[in-house]
Amino acid sequence: MIGIVGGIGPMAGVDLYRQIVENTIARTDQEHVPVLLASLPNEIVDRTTFLLGKIDQNPASALARVIMLLNNAGCTHVGIACNTAHAPQIFEPMQELLGIMGARVELVHMIEEVIRAIKNHPDQPQRIGLLSTAGTYKTRIYQNLLEAEGLIPEVLEYALHEALPQRAIYEIKAASTNIPQGSIDLVNQAILHLRNQGADAIVLGCTELGMVADRLEMLELPAFNPNLILARTLIARTFPHKLKRG
Repeated sequence: MIGIVGGIGPMAGVDLYRQIVENTIARTDQEHVPVLLASLPNEIVDRTTFLLGKIDQNPASALARVIMLLNNAGCTHVGIACNTAHAPQIFEPMQELLGIMGARVELVHMIEEVIRAIKNHPDQPQRIGLLSTAGTYKTRIYQNLLEAEGLIPEVLEYALHEALPQRAIYEIKAASTNIPQGSIDLVNQAILHLRNQGADAIVLGCTELGMVADRLEMLELPAFNPNLILARTLIARTFPHKLKRG
């Protein structure tokens, strides 16, 4: 059974579940794969706020508790619907806590799967534009993994990053649904800047950005949606015969 750590933000977990449903081969309700979504937003502090040093409380312990709920409910594979939660400063202590707690679930690492998808893409992009939260940006989660694979990360200058994708992400979080066009325009401006810097692909490196992927102007660049990639990986690891062709 698949487990989803949701609530970070709440609609990101819903989006991951939707992606699982849409990528499952099924003709009836009963043919869909079993999924448990644990959404406890009140339990998990903001990941970026922690990573920027504005609070001392590490969300790792709360994340571990949520994963243990899924573990104890019978999930075999778990995905976390948040890019920033995969920062080593959060992910590694969370893994240590899960080991102490005796977790048996397999954690699917969203960002590692995104890098794998980039490497396997037929266009073989080399300069990867990154859109993300400030926490993901500052901790270089994507940059380090991309560089380890010989790829070149392209990021905005930090002030521009704060003014465009960071602002848009928190506007999308606040709206949840009926996302205003102004927020979409901020993301589109960021994509244009990255293309002008030489990016030949874009990672929508925050789950809130993936939620509005169909409204973005990608300027003919391949787009990598981490929630979609995570959803397909979770199906492939648990019920491979149920995975639709990509």
